Amino acid sequence: MIKKLNLFIFTFLLLTCSAFAQKYTSTVPKAIKAFENARAAFDQRNSELALSFLQDAMARDPKFVEVYLMQFEVYSEAGKLDGARESLIKAVEVNPDFFPAAWFFLGALEASTGKYAEALPRLEKYLSYRSGDPEMRERAQQITDNCTFAAKAVENPVDFKPINLGEGVNTPMPEYYPAITADGQSLLFTRLVADPAAYKGKNEEFYTSQRIGDVWGPARPIREINSAYNEGAPTLSADGRTLIFTACELFGEYGPGRTGFGSCDLFISRKEGNRWSDVQNIGLPVNSRNWETQPSLSADGRTLYFIRGKSTREGVQNQDILVSKLQPDGTWSTPMSVSPKVNTPGREESVMIHPDGQTLYFASDGHIGMGALDLYVSSRDENGYWQEPVNLGYPINTYKDENSLLVGPDGAIAFFASNRAGGQGDLDLYSFEMPAHARPAVVTYARGLVTDAKTGAPLFASLSLYDVNREGEDLSFESDRQNGTFLIALPTGKTYALSVRAGGYLFHSETFVLSANDLNKPYQLHVKLQKPEQGSSIVLKNVFFDTDKDLLKPQSTAELRVIADYMRQNTAMQIEISGHTDNQGSDSYNISLSQRRAAAVKTYLVDVENLDGGRISTKGYGASKPVSGNNTEEGRAANRRTEFMVTGIK
Repeated sequence: MIKKLNLFIFTFLLLTCSAFAQKYTSTVPKAIKAFENARAAFDQRNSELALSFLQDAMARDPKFVEVYLMQFEVYSEAGKLDGARESLIKAVEVNPDFFPAAWFFLGALEASTGKYAEALPRLEKYLSYRSGDPEMRERAQQITDNCTFAAKAVENPVDFKPINLGEGVNTPMPEYYPAITADGQSLLFTRLVADPAAYKGKNEEFYTSQRIGDVWGPARPIREINSAYNEGAPTLSADGRTLIFTACELFGEYGPGRTGFGSCDLFISRKEGNRWSDVQNIGLPVNSRNWETQPSLSADGRTLYFIRGKSTREGVQNQDILVSKLQPDGTWSTPMSVSPKVNTPGREESVMIHPDGQTLYFASDGHIGMGALDLYVSSRDENGYWQEPVNLGYPINTYKDENSLLVGPDGAIAFFASNRAGGQGDLDLYSFEMPAHARPAVVTYARGLVTDAKTGAPLFASLSLYDVNREGEDLSFESDRQNGTFLIALPTGKTYALSVRAGGYLFHSETFVLSANDLNKPYQLHVKLQKPEQGSSIVLKNVFFDTDKDLLKPQSTAELRVIADYMRQNTAMQIEISGHTDNQGSDSYNISLSQRRAAAVKTYLVDVENLDGGRISTKGYGASKPVSGNNTEEGRAANRRTEFMVTGIK
């Protein structure tokens, strides 16, 4: 708010200088002379001399209202807000109607320092005048709305008990802009360090810290990424293997081996094993000649939110949150405004998409709030539209700027940067419990490993995942090229279908449930892929039928497409689709049901996916080949299955 106030002060200076040049409210010659000397000194930016002349003018004529108004100007430019406020109070006491804009500046100044109750009547007084600059009146109404909201928020504070992350993370130097992996075990953040080789002797660098029990361990620099240039505002994919960050142009350069499009750009690096790849500019159309910064990557790495502002001589203007999608060819789509309900004519900053994919956190000074940059949350509705943002509340938000918010995967704990007393020094990273009204959907994670079924060697594989009970996009991701591991953040209380593919191997399917009651025991998967040999088989765990029916459920479509793609890539392969049941019912009924189900799969592959039916045989085995006991429902469920078996490779 102070920055916006200063813009209005500039207008005020022009208006008051014009007014003072015509006629003064004082008739005391020596007071007028002292005031004009003060104006001359202020024009030469000699504030101390100007204030001295103004004190002389006040002493000679205490009712000389222009003196108090100019004193307000001098104190404002010097950043001495207490003196500026007292000058305005005196001005409106001496002559309340001499310059109506004084009421606006007094109210705006008080609101900007958290004096909401005092500010409201000043702003109402200003708005009671029928004339005035339209932009200033609009701003006055906005500040009035903020004060009304803020006064209620202060009376109804949310629970807020920040906890310093400790000396493993924080130092006497500033730490800010945190990012975290889906398992909550690895924290990445920006630290401003002393660096004699850097411009102005300071440099922004990335550090990581690992959680050891309830304590964050000693932070270590990411040497492959850090340079003598600034790196900041990072975002991580859920598995911690994709890093996108901001680097800004300095003397025409962005860092060693890095090129850009102008101002600040977004750069990307990927981790394989324990090493980060060379940094690359994320490219057009995400980056432009303007200012791109503060990225936030969705959990699956396919949607990128970021801030774009227009670089001008007056600074960065028109900051909005944009969103871009990763395309099948690996490029990013043309960025679009995230939502007219989220973006405002003001500033939006510090965007963060939660791993649930449905909850957006950001900072803004364009929504009703405490007055400066406040933190907000917006959620998608059932149609995918972002809803009206909700203020996180006081004292999370105050009259000062708040940003750099990170909400952990569980939604219960959040992180932010603050220079509050009691820390390690300057900006430190803190955690706090997120208020119930601002929490996202509960998210946990699935952790896994892909290996060769015979040798146990780790494999690089492509994985896709979807909610079997809801239509929507698959989540696509990959295992690590070096160690075969993967990590994905997922909302709890859902049943997921997983498909795994790797070159030279049979595909694999899996179905699992993530329970909201097991946040501390995320789902563990060990996927063992087989080589395609005659007689090798896999269970199609994501092919579904209704009880005692042979009609394929819609949820089976994704798995059937995987089979079709695999068959197209392996044109010499012949297969058998087999159906199996539990032992409930007669043998003849079970044989018939299992045969019809196998035939239904073939029909789909031939009629919908256009595969050659001559490559696909079917057979119903009924209950003759159980893989588990039939004395429990769990065992019977395992026996009710559809299988894919290689019968020949020409």
